[in-house]
Amino acid sequence: MTATYAVHEAVATITLDDGKVNALSPAMQAAINTAFDQAAADVAAGTVKAVVLAGNGRVFSAGFELSVFASGDADAGYGMLRGGFELALRVLTFPAPVVMASTGPAIAMGSFLMLTGDHRVGSVKSRFQANEVAIGMVIPQAALEIMRMRLTPPAYSRAVSVAAVFAGDAAIDAGWADEIVEHEAVLGRAQEIGAEYAATLNLKAHLASKVKARQIGIDAIQAGIDGLAEEYKKSVS
Repeated sequence: MTATYAVHEAVATITLDDGKVNALSPAMQAAINTAFDQAAADVAAGTVKAVVLAGNGRVFSAGFELSVFASGDADAGYGMLRGGFELALRVLTFPAPVVMASTGPAIAMGSFLMLTGDHRVGSVKSRFQANEVAIGMVIPQAALEIMRMRLTPPAYSRAVSVAAVFAGDAAIDAGWADEIVEHEAVLGRAQEIGAEYAATLNLKAHLASKVKARQIGIDAIQAGIDGLAEEYKKSVS
């Protein structure tokens, strides 16, 4: 199992669970996109008006599947990277509000995906980190632009340059999360927020307004995606 989809009273919940740390492998990305395809169809049909993206009981997501990078298959590594950032862009521009339920740590691409939500609920067990420089990787431009959109300038600087870890109130202050609740309350709180949005927002106005507000960041992320092949080629050469 990688991603499940369920609807209750106009709120769709997509739950990530690979039985481990929800690595954003090509298979996991495909499962998430399939779930968002269904959510988009349900939004168009009027049966869904908000989406919750949740981790399993252990973690939101630990980021990309590192074994794909280690395999030596450059095309697979590039494809996984591009797919992750295209997914982030999809969430940023999704035609209904997306609420993130970070049931545990969100690391690297997991943390970037967390940042794309319209509301982000974290757990007291959550920690948020772009750990690339700690493991010998240069952060892709698309990831930098996602962080630039949502983090405060001091938090952005620390996240990028020293792989700073943010948790609790510090995560809220930095811009990684909008609220922190007890671990067992994360999913319920995210669904509560989703239900509130479903009941109160005009989805056409919601989409048009958030895209207008985010357009500079969206364009910068897309430029990062467009330049990713060259970036990745340099990183593996």
